[in-house]
Amino acid sequence: MTCNNSVNIFLLGLASSMKTDIRTSEVNQQDLMTFAYAFSVTIMFTLSIISNIISIDTFRQTAIRSTTVGIYLLIYSCASLFGILMLECRLFQLIDSLSYIPFFFICNLISGLASIFTRICLWLNGLIGFHRSLQSFELNHYLHRIRTKSNAIKQIIFTILIVILMHIHELVCRVTLPDPVAPGKFVCQIKYPSDLLILNQIFTFIHLFIPFSLHIISTCLIIASISHRKAILHHTTYYKQWMKQFQTHYHLFFAPLIAMLCTLPQLILSLKFSCVDISLKWLLRLNTSANLILYIPQSITFLLFIYRSEVYFNIFKTQSIFGKYFYYRHHINNQIAPHITMDTHQRHFGSKIPTHKSPLGTLVEK
Repeated sequence: MTCNNSVNIFLLGLASSMKTDIRTSEVNQQDLMTFAYAFSVTIMFTLSIISNIISIDTFRQTAIRSTTVGIYLLIYSCASLFGILMLECRLFQLIDSLSYIPFFFICNLISGLASIFTRICLWLNGLIGFHRSLQSFELNHYLHRIRTKSNAIKQIIFTILIVILMHIHELVCRVTLPDPVAPGKFVCQIKYPSDLLILNQIFTFIHLFIPFSLHIISTCLIIASISHRKAILHHTTYYKQWMKQFQTHYHLFFAPLIAMLCTLPQLILSLKFSCVDISLKWLLRLNTSANLILYIPQSITFLLFIYRSEVYFNIFKTQSIFGKYFYYRHHINNQIAPHITMDTHQRHFGSKIPTHKSPLGTLVEK
C-alpha cells in the first residue's frame, strides 16, 4: 500500500492531530472537543508546573546538588518543565485565525523542541539510575572520576548534544502544509523519505529501550549490592535479603517503568499502523492520546523522585521553600485541631518513627 503523506495520521504533529479531529467532527461537537483537548493539556501543564517547581526547589538544596545524582535530578526537573512549556505553546496551533508565520514557527521549532526535551528526559532518567547505582559500590579511582560533579555536568551536556543531533532529521523534515480537510488552514507534518523513516524508527527504539534498560539494570545492581552486604552482616541468605530490599526500594523502579509505559503505546501504534488515513477517527484519537501521555513522566517528577524517598522528602519538608511553607501551615492547623494525636504530630515533623518510605534517596558522596 502506498502511503499518502498528506493524510497519514502518524505524520501529523500532536496539535495538528487534535485540530484535524476537531475539523472533521460534527459542527455541534467542535467547541466541546476543542475544550476537551485544551483542558487536558492545561491540566497536565498545571500539574507539571507545580511538580517541577517544587522538585527544583528541593533538588537545588546543597545536600542534594552536592552529589552527581542530585545534579542529574535538578537538570531533569528543569528539562521536564521546559518540555511541558513547549507542549502548552503547541496549543496555539488550535487557533483557526493563526497565520502562516506563527504556525510555521510553532510547527518547526516549538514542536521540535518539545520532542527533543521529552527524549532528553528519557536519557536523564536512565542516567539517574546509573549514577545512583555507582554510589552503592566501593569507591575506586575509576568510579571517583565518573562520580565527580564536573564530569556529571560534562556527561549531561554530551547527552543533550547527542539527543539534539539525533533529532536533526526530524527538525529538517517538519513542514507546514495546507490542511487537506480545511481550505485556508494549516497542519504540521513530518514528511520522512523512506530511508529517514527507518532511521527515525531506529532512533526511537534507542531513545526508549537503552535508558529504560540502563535504569532497570542499575536499580537491580543497587538492590543486589545492598542485599549482598546485608546477607553477610546478618548471616542470612542472599535471596531473603534481596526480597527484603526489593520491598524497601521498589519505588526506584517507578520512574523507568512509567516512562516505558507512557512511551510504548505511541511506538506500537506508529509501527503497527504505519500508514493510516485520517478518516479513521478512533485511531486518530488513539494516536493523539498516545502522544499526550508521553508527557506524563515529565508532569509527576515530585511523585517519581521525592515523595517515596525518605531522604529527599525530609529535605523537601525541612529545607525547601514550599515544603517549609506547607508544613508550617500544617503545624498551624494542628494547633487549631486539638484532637490530633501525638503519633501523628511526631510523624509529620520528621521524628525517628519508621515509615514506609525508602531511605535510599541519595548517597552523599564523601
